[in-house]
Amino acid sequence: MVKTLEEDNLIKSENSKNIVLLGILALLTIISVSILHANEYEFIVIRFYGLTLFETSLFDSMLYMSYLIMGISAGILSDRFGKRKIFIIIGSGCSIIFFWLMTITLEFGFLLIFRFFQGAFTVLSWQVLMTIVLDLSTSENRGKNMGVFGIFLASAMGVGPVLGGLFANLGVFIPYYAAMIFNGIVFLATLFLMEPKQIKKNPSFKKILTSIQRHPKLIIPGLFNFVDRLHMGFIIFILPMYLQFILYKGPELRGMVLGLYALPLILLQYPIGRLSDKFGRYKPLIIGSLGYGIILISIAFFGSYGILMLIILFIILGVLAGITTPPAMALIGDIVNKEENAIGMGFFNFVGNVGIIIGPLIAGYIITISNFDLAFLIAGLIELISLGVILLILFKFKELS
Repeated sequence: MVKTLEEDNLIKSENSKNIVLLGILALLTIISVSILHANEYEFIVIRFYGLTLFETSLFDSMLYMSYLIMGISAGILSDRFGKRKIFIIIGSGCSIIFFWLMTITLEFGFLLIFRFFQGAFTVLSWQVLMTIVLDLSTSENRGKNMGVFGIFLASAMGVGPVLGGLFANLGVFIPYYAAMIFNGIVFLATLFLMEPKQIKKNPSFKKILTSIQRHPKLIIPGLFNFVDRLHMGFIIFILPMYLQFILYKGPELRGMVLGLYALPLILLQYPIGRLSDKFGRYKPLIIGSLGYGIILISIAFFGSYGILMLIILFIILGVLAGITTPPAMALIGDIVNKEENAIGMGFFNFVGNVGIIIGPLIAGYIITISNFDLAFLIAGLIELISLGVILLILFKFKELS
């Protein structure tokens, strides 16, 4: 019995180390993408002179389009072949190639193609890393393991833009070369990664799409995530451009403001999740969404008052984003059976990825035909109108009766 307990503790210890290693690899993979946002003005607008900001927004939308397609395909592919490691090796290795191709192309059309494939291979890496976390988890420790892994994912979103701004001050291509190095580390480290002994099946895309028929209430967290991700894509594109065109700030400050926006979102994940367990999901979702819409509209009127005012508004925006994200995710577990968590989360992420594709396009199109103020005003109205629609759906399901 003593030996069995010792072996059990050893397995748990090894799994914990593996979860941390997988988290570090995911951190490097996602930083390699998030460091690119701070200097899109220099990398695209100046480099490909004559583009409209709507055309420039396609650079981000192509990335998120690849996330949507490969996000669905990654699990299916790794399930089909019954292997995980090889897909991380392919993903990180091919990402290096496409990061490099983006620095040498002289045609904007080719840049968009290379961006799509870079995104596809990058998401292949971190989706399979996440799948391995699930492979190593049981029903008793799945939440803890995904929480640890989630800390690394969220940290990458905050650290990446700040690093990107610092790198961009050294040269317009330096963030891309850094991204290649980060993926090189992932490539080499994965060679020594142990293949999981137990491969757990990912839900099929058909099951994900039909989950809404079995659980119609999934439309509620799905809509919240759709709008949240839409605004994430909107802000990742528009904020650096606003800082450049309206406040005339360089890439270092652009990256810092993006990082400050992401910081409260990261810090609030755990405490807000716990509070929603105690006080319910809908109060923070409604309060956060209402405040988010109001602050977006406020940026239209007060953002140009100076960098300090803009930073304050975006920190508040980050706090409000942190209030809505954990309860929306937790709603999935409230609505579906435990056995269908992966299917419910697949639907949640699918509609979110559709939203993040649309966000940069809305920002780029409105700026091109009008101005930044109108873009923030419309983004705020989208948030408030969508909240109104969600409230009507909640009343229909008698969730707020």
